[in-house]
Amino acid sequence: MTNDEMAARGVPAQPTYVLSVRSDADGTESGWLDGERVMVPPGVGLHRALIQAARRRADVDLPGQTVRVVGTTPDGRSFHMAIDPDGRAFEVPAPQQPYAEPGPSQPGLSQPKPSRPVAAEPESAPEPEPDPDARPGRPPAATPRPGAVSAFTPMQPEAEQPVPDDVSHVAELREIDGKLVGVVDDDRLTLMPGDDPYEQLLRAARRKADTHAAGETVRVVGRTPDGRVWHIALAPDGTPRIVPPIGGQPAPTTSAPVTPASPTPTTPTPTTPTPTSPAAPTPTAATPAAATTPLPATAALTPAEQEPLTDEAGRVIPTTTTHASTAHDYRPDTTESIPREPDENTAQPASAEADARVSRRGLLVGGAGAGVLVLGGVAAFLATRGDDKPKPTPAPTGTAMPAGVNAPAGLPNSYLWSVVGMSDVAPEIVVNGNQLVCTTNNDATGGIQLVSLEAATGKQQWKSDLPVDAVVTRGPAQATIDGVQSVVVVTQSQILAWPMTGGNPKTWPVEQNWSTSILRSGVILTKPSDKASAFVLHGGQITQRALPDTANPVALLPDGTMVATNARGQVWRVTDARTAPKPTTLAAPAGSSPGTFVAATASQLITAFVPTDDPQASMLRSFALPTLQPRITTRPFRPAIFPTNFMLAPDQSWAVAGNAWVDMTNGQSHVIAAQWSPIAVSQYNSWSKSGDNVLTADSKGKSLGAAVERGGQVALPHGGTDKLAYCVASVGSDTTMYAVPLTR
Repeated sequence: MTNDEMAARGVPAQPTYVLSVRSDADGTESGWLDGERVMVPPGVGLHRALIQAARRRADVDLPGQTVRVVGTTPDGRSFHMAIDPDGRAFEVPAPQQPYAEPGPSQPGLSQPKPSRPVAAEPESAPEPEPDPDARPGRPPAATPRPGAVSAFTPMQPEAEQPVPDDVSHVAELREIDGKLVGVVDDDRLTLMPGDDPYEQLLRAARRKADTHAAGETVRVVGRTPDGRVWHIALAPDGTPRIVPPIGGQPAPTTSAPVTPASPTPTTPTPTTPTPTSPAAPTPTAATPAAATTPLPATAALTPAEQEPLTDEAGRVIPTTTTHASTAHDYRPDTTESIPREPDENTAQPASAEADARVSRRGLLVGGAGAGVLVLGGVAAFLATRGDDKPKPTPAPTGTAMPAGVNAPAGLPNSYLWSVVGMSDVAPEIVVNGNQLVCTTNNDATGGIQLVSLEAATGKQQWKSDLPVDAVVTRGPAQATIDGVQSVVVVTQSQILAWPMTGGNPKTWPVEQNWSTSILRSGVILTKPSDKASAFVLHGGQITQRALPDTANPVALLPDGTMVATNARGQVWRVTDARTAPKPTTLAAPAGSSPGTFVAATASQLITAFVPTDDPQASMLRSFALPTLQPRITTRPFRPAIFPTNFMLAPDQSWAVAGNAWVDMTNGQSHVIAAQWSPIAVSQYNSWSKSGDNVLTADSKGKSLGAAVERGGQVALPHGGTDKLAYCVASVGSDTTMYAVPLTR
């Protein structure tokens, strides 16, 4: 590829990220992005997972831009690629600026690193010459990303910069159900095993800082699992430095390290790792081993009980809140256990009702002293513990959503498990009790497969391959066929119906230009060449039904009767292939005229009626099927209701009509939010698109809260249970469904 071709495709002159494939001691290969391990989802190859991870990060750092990456293989060879905004990767020549390629003997991030003290006053270093080809506001790829270990260029100390008074980021390490969880600016961080959790927090904070303060020192305020607060200055190269709170006293620099008294046994003193006897750095509260260069002075943090944190109004911020744990730990199979911070105390769970979240301003105003830093590896820190036990703060359950992908508002920004390789970017799914059915790509055949999973855990129940040349045009959707609840899929040439328990599907041939509707009550087809007929799936075959002029088929009753309606409030119940009976005119509410059909099931027909004094509004009336007796009537809604902005809950007890929640047992309703417009419902929730955000309401029409601006895309919900929402997002050409927990 020539330089002109690369310029035409938007390939930058220098790499943005560093990828590496490493071989572990047992021969297993692992992938790394800028020194951070990449977890490989099931069914995804290692190299594809690396490309996806780089694209997700680019969607946050450089949205809409092609990025260049450079990488290494276990045998020391290098490769150069570009990844476009759609996630497609292609090979590019090495950049004109030569790189010092890393040899296989270079240490990786997972190997032990020699400890060094955090310099209170780091030495100045000469300024590097500017690179004319480097991307503005971003260090060149030859320079390691902050906090990452790279063999391309050794980390050099930078001249100390003034520490700003403004807090750029808030980082927390929380202890939840015996596991450590990292949170930076309310975004959950997946902690990688074998890597110091505090180092990972610092690297994440530095990455965020590079998006708005590249090349600048930033102030980070954080919180340890036991509720203590620390202040730190994070240099452009990721080097941490203890700083006092804003308006506080300077951090001590000469006294010996202090370990506070504790009723629990003291953690054994660690030894300094050596090349001959490596030991992974582990956070500890014990006094470090003696070294030729003394460690910087440390200061014990003041317990929260002595100096409570306060918010802007001076109110005390609770530090003992937590959330009730779920019955199981549903972390994805690809996520390894997270090492627990050394501590013999056990976290005491508090009431699940408490949902207080500490704000950045609250941490800043709290005025707690600076934390104790113990460096393990490139940069790590550990706040000393006092007599109080750890007090976890509210946090979502599961694994943090991938970078650049967020859960809908009102839900934790995390997921319990996921389904990779969904066959459609806007898939249809079936949720039936403890069963979730969807279609996924079959990488072995190049086709599509229907998969049934346990709705709670994602464990596979059964699967069935579609014909290798099948293109899904409808479904999967649940429908009743001859009295049997079935999962139905329509392709360009067939209708396929599986029992909910799996097995071989029943099939019926169709033509590509036929229109097939999978309704709750059954399957109905129409042919463009036969305007006077519709066809229903009944009695094991496709059966013809007469279709009156201007009428549309909307439901199929258990006895094979087809229900059709028109815009004048007329309804036909058709059983014959050639002749339709006389229509029945629906009873309109007083002061209204018939409007449009809205929805139908096997037991009710819902139609809109237009008030004569307000033609821009509409009221809904439900009629029982097959009797067509009125059931409930609503107040007028404005804007008017159509099939496109009406969604009925699976059990038909409630619905969302435009911006209103409706009780389908009595017609009572209330507004959820002024601009609410439903995009999905489950039995327990409804969701609305609002700009770039997705909002959530419960089954009573109560909004679960405003959206939090996190950047990136929002995974769109397609259904759910009382525990989970199934949300779908695409990165490049890969689509994944995430099981997002409903409880915090």
